[in-house]
Amino acid sequence: MDYALEWNRWLHIVAGFIGLAAFWVPVFSRKGSSIHKTAGRVFRYSAIVVVAGAGLSVVVRITDAVLSGASISENIEGWSFLIFLGYIALFTGVILSHGIAVLKHKSDLSELNTPYRRLSAWSAIISSLFIVGWALYWQPDNAIVLYALSPIGILNGWSILQVISPSANHEPRKWLLEHLNAMLGCGIAFHTAFAVFGMGRILPLELTGIWQVLPWILPALIGIPATSIWMRKYRTQTAGALQQAG
Repeated sequence: MDYALEWNRWLHIVAGFIGLAAFWVPVFSRKGSSIHKTAGRVFRYSAIVVVAGAGLSVVVRITDAVLSGASISENIEGWSFLIFLGYIALFTGVILSHGIAVLKHKSDLSELNTPYRRLSAWSAIISSLFIVGWALYWQPDNAIVLYALSPIGILNGWSILQVISPSANHEPRKWLLEHLNAMLGCGIAFHTAFAVFGMGRILPLELTGIWQVLPWILPALIGIPATSIWMRKYRTQTAGALQQAG
C-alpha cells in the first residue's frame, strides 16, 4: 500500500505541474483556436489525475487512521489537514466536471439537470457546511483557512444548481461564461496547491504566525476578483455583439 501511495504521490505531482503550465495557454490564446483546445485538454486530463489522486490519498489515509483507532482530539491539525484536502479535491472535481459538461450541452444547459449533476452540486454545498461545522467544533479559534475557503463550495454548488435548473433563464452565451468560471476556479485550486506544497520547496520561504495561511488564501484572493473582471468583460463583449447583430 505504501508503494502504491508513493506512486500516486509522484503521479499527482507530475500531473499537477503539467496542469499548472497548461492552464495558462488557454487563458492567453484565442478562444476556440487549436492551441486553446489542445492545451485545454491537457489541463483537463491533468486535473482529473490530480483530483483523483488527491481523493484516493485522503480516503486511504482517513481509512487507515480510523482502523488504527487514531483519536481526532490527539491530532486535530492532522485530521483537519486531511479533511480540508478532501474538500478541495471534491469541489475542484465538481467544477471541473461542470466546466467540461457545459461545452457538450451548450445549446441547452437544462440537459445538465440530471441526478448526477444535482448530486455533485449538493455535495459541494454540503462539504462546505461540513468544513464550517468541523472548524467550529474542533478548531474554533484556529481555523482561518477553513473559514476563508469554505464559502467556495457553497457558492459554486448553488450556482451550478441555478444553471442546470429547467426554469433558468440563461443570458446569451451562458455556456461560455460557465466554462470560463469553472476552468478558472480549477486554476485557482491548482495554484493554491502549488503555493502550499510546492513553493516552499523552490523558494526559501518560512512563513510564521498568521502569515502561514497566506499560501492557502492568496490564489483565491487574486483569482476570484480576476475571474469576476474577466466574466464582466465577456458579458460586455457579448452584449455589444448582439446589439450590432440587431
